[in-house]
Amino acid sequence: MYCSEKTLALMEELTQLIGISGQERHVCRALASRYACLADDVIRDYNGSVYAVKRSKSASPFRVMVSAHSDEVGLIVRQIRPNGLIKGRVIGGLWEDILPGARVRLLTDEGREFRGCVSTLAQKAMKERLGKEKVPLDMVYLDFGFISDEDARANGVLEGCQIVVDGPFQVLNGGRRLLSKAWDDRFGCILGIELLENLRDTELPFDLYVGANVQEEVGLRGARTAAELVRPDLAVVLDCTAASDTEQFTPPFGGIGQGVMVRYADGTYLPNRTMLLDYVSLLKKNGIPFQFHESKGGTDAGCINSFSRGVPALTACICARNVHTGSMMIDAEDYVNCLRAVTAFITTLNSSKLEAYRSNNS
Repeated sequence: MYCSEKTLALMEELTQLIGISGQERHVCRALASRYACLADDVIRDYNGSVYAVKRSKSASPFRVMVSAHSDEVGLIVRQIRPNGLIKGRVIGGLWEDILPGARVRLLTDEGREFRGCVSTLAQKAMKERLGKEKVPLDMVYLDFGFISDEDARANGVLEGCQIVVDGPFQVLNGGRRLLSKAWDDRFGCILGIELLENLRDTELPFDLYVGANVQEEVGLRGARTAAELVRPDLAVVLDCTAASDTEQFTPPFGGIGQGVMVRYADGTYLPNRTMLLDYVSLLKKNGIPFQFHESKGGTDAGCINSFSRGVPALTACICARNVHTGSMMIDAEDYVNCLRAVTAFITTLNSSKLEAYRSNNS
C-alpha cells in the first residue's frame, strides 16, 4: 500500500519548493492553484495562510478546519562579506549541527535560485582554535560562488533572502520509504490536497476549510490569524513529528512505519478527550495502524484550540526521522494510512458529534 505515481509527483513538487517561515509565498501560491480546481472558493489572510472552502448545502452548517503549515526551517541572509561569503541567521528550529559541509539553496526576492554549500574552517583548524570540533554558527559561512559583496548584490542577493538546506526528493526501497527536505510540514499540505480530491463528490453537513498556515516554525503565528479567518467550530491539524526509533525501543515511541500518531499531549495543547477517543475507535474500526505519542513541542492545534471560546481540536500526524534537516525520512504506508484516517474521520462528523466534543468537560 504505497503511494501512487500521481501522489509521488505531488510530493516532489511541494517538498522541493522553498518556503521558510515568513516567506512561504511560493508554497501558498502552488496550494492555491491546486485548491482552485477542488473547492468552491479559495481564501487567504493577510499573512499568507491559504484555505480551500468546500461549502455545504445544509441550511446552517458548522465549520471544520483541516490545517497544515506551509513553512519550513532554514536561514536568512544576515551579512554579505567582502569576499562574497554569506553569514546567515537561523529561522525556526534548524538543526545547526548538520550545517558544516551541507549543500544549500538560496532564493532571491525576484525568484532567482542559487545553489551552494556551507563552508567552515577545517576540522583540525577548528579544534586548534577553539579546543573543540563543533562549529559555532558565527563561524559558518554560506558559499554560493560569489566573489565579492558587489557580485552577490548584482545577482539580487539582499539581507533577509531565504536559504534552505538542500534535500532532493527520493523514493527508496521500491516505494516503501520517502526521503526529502521539508516533510515538516509539506506532508500535511499534500495530504490536504488529496483529502479534497477524496471528498470531491461527497456532500458534507458542514463547510470544510482545508489549508495551510504560515509561520508555524517560529511560534504558531500563522494559526492565530488563520483561525480568525476561518472561525472554526472544530479543527484537525496535520503535521509531521520527530521519530524516536533510531535506537531500539520496544515498541518504538514514534517509529516510522508503525502507523499514524495519536498525540495525547504536547507542550502547547491537550486534546479534547472525547474527540481523541472517538478518533482511536475509528482507527480500530477501519484497521488503521496507530501509535500513541506525546511531545515537548507543539503544533498549530495549540493555537487553534484556544481560539475564541475554544475549538475542539485533534492532531493527525505521522513521524519522520531527521526532522528539521534536509534528509527527512518518512514511510509511505504511514502517509497512506493517515490519509485514510483523516478521510474517515471527516466523513463521520456531524452536529451531534460536535456537541459531544463541546460538552467534553461539562
